Amino acid sequence: MSGEENRVGDAELSANGRVLGTLAKLRHSPTSVAGLLIVGVLVAMAIFSAIDSFLFNRAIITWLHADPHAMDQSMRYSEPSRAHPFGTDRYGRDVFARIIYGSRTALTIGILAVGISFVGGVIIGAISAYFGGYVDDGLMRTVEVLYAIPGLVLAMIFMAIFGPSIYNLFIAYGIVGIPAYARVMRSEVLSLRDRQYVEAAKLAGLPRRTILFREIVPNGLAPVVVQATLSMGTVIIGAAALSFLGFGVQPPTPDWGRMLADGRTALLVAWWVALFPGIMIFLTVMGFNMLGDGLRDVMDPKTTVEDVGYEDFDVDSILEDDGHGELSPDEGDRQQTATDGGFEQHDAASPTPERGDRS
Repeated sequence: MSGEENRVGDAELSANGRVLGTLAKLRHSPTSVAGLLIVGVLVAMAIFSAIDSFLFNRAIITWLHADPHAMDQSMRYSEPSRAHPFGTDRYGRDVFARIIYGSRTALTIGILAVGISFVGGVIIGAISAYFGGYVDDGLMRTVEVLYAIPGLVLAMIFMAIFGPSIYNLFIAYGIVGIPAYARVMRSEVLSLRDRQYVEAAKLAGLPRRTILFREIVPNGLAPVVVQATLSMGTVIIGAAALSFLGFGVQPPTPDWGRMLADGRTALLVAWWVALFPGIMIFLTVMGFNMLGDGLRDVMDPKTTVEDVGYEDFDVDSILEDDGHGELSPDEGDRQQTATDGGFEQHDAASPTPERGDRS
């Protein structure tokens, strides 16, 4: 029993080491650092608004700035000022406070939708690739049917059937995103299922379910994690598009897409109502895309994001030959020939080896 506990502990330490190593490598990528800062600010805003809303009934943000739900018709379409840095909307509500509260909606939809897509895509893609045959054909043909329909159209159909709400919104985009994750996971499992450690697990008599989800899937999650990070921006902008069209989050819940829809009718007289929510959508999507690009570079063994300085090279050992740091006579003759402007070897005593001659 102690041996099994030790193996589990070693596996957990190895996983933690890989996570910490990935985070440590991200600091060598300026793009990743910038994306991480943007996402970090968004997460901080979302956490603050969630705590303030559920525990204090908006008392903190009202004390610090303004209530995002409070209406004041006397302040209708007020320009940006010290009291209202981003101005007010047609109901006199503070745009800055509503943008802060809108971050909670955007991040909640993104995380839940990507979580549904991640879990569903990994399970479908892994089972399809590992078992193959009719199972693979049936699952992937179904996935391709979903993949052929534009995501926004499929989400609109789902919302039209089940009604517009924030819960139906992340369920709709969670289902829409499954095909992309399934295709990525399937390609990874296809490349891993014939590895030697998988064959060893089969010879050890492990069940196929255990082999698939304990031995194969964890080793193929890296590109799926990158896909999830890149999909966050797509889901957030898609949810904002549905809210803009009236199929998403409903009033009075603060939502960036709904704020854009409310501001489009007053662009000439109140440009700030639509400008600042649009900027937040742009920054959020850009932040997740930059972070996803950095994770892709870090997790790809063919690329490196670390700085390589000259101190990492031992020039003396490179130039050293036979332990003396001097060139041999034959190498000196060849170097002199190259220096004189020729690239052919003129030393008749050492002819060029023919193909297959190792002498």
